[in-house]
Amino acid sequence: MKLFLASSFDKTAPLLEKKLQEPIKGKKVIFIANPADCYEGDRWWIKLDRDAFIKLGCEIIEIDLRNILKEEFIKKLEKSDIIHFCGGSVLYSISLIKEKGFDKLIKEFVKKNKVIYTGTSAGSMIVAKDLSLSVFDSDEKQFVDKIKDYSGLGLVNFLIMPHSNNNDFSEGNIKAVSFLPKYSQPVIFLYDNQAIWVVDDKIEIIE
Repeated sequence: MKLFLASSFDKTAPLLEKKLQEPIKGKKVIFIANPADCYEGDRWWIKLDRDAFIKLGCEIIEIDLRNILKEEFIKKLEKSDIIHFCGGSVLYSISLIKEKGFDKLIKEFVKKNKVIYTGTSAGSMIVAKDLSLSVFDSDEKQFVDKIKDYSGLGLVNFLIMPHSNNNDFSEGNIKAVSFLPKYSQPVIFLYDNQAIWVVDDKIEIIE
């Protein structure tokens, strides 16, 4: 199992190739921008992620989880090397994944080393077991009461709090810290120039 969990993938993409210790050029990437579905206007961070993969020489396979059938999704996974989730809404993303029944598929392919999981921000957060800290994010308010539980994919036993050195996210991070005494899962506050590299049960913060 390999995961590359970034705060901002565009700022850390070269580190992925370094950790893989093999050329990344030509690898096929399932590129999922759905975490940003609920944002209007210029979703500039999606382009940054896409451009970062293209710069590495990867082949982008755009997938919209809202429209793809399970059988087709399986075929895409079988032919790909990486599955990438962009930034956006944590709770919307995990609810969409579960609603479509893709959670078990993603976990199976990642755990069996059939694909490498990469993520930016919310895309990195959803791999945790417990996503309840997301209720403190003002952008998540519209989804708080619409999901049955706050469980994530459970691929790792910690939660990433991204953009910890970004003033735009400081208010939400402060609220999250105040809740930590009641939160049993370890939390890693990640800067935008950092990522977490996971190989099975080993984790490493890289920058």
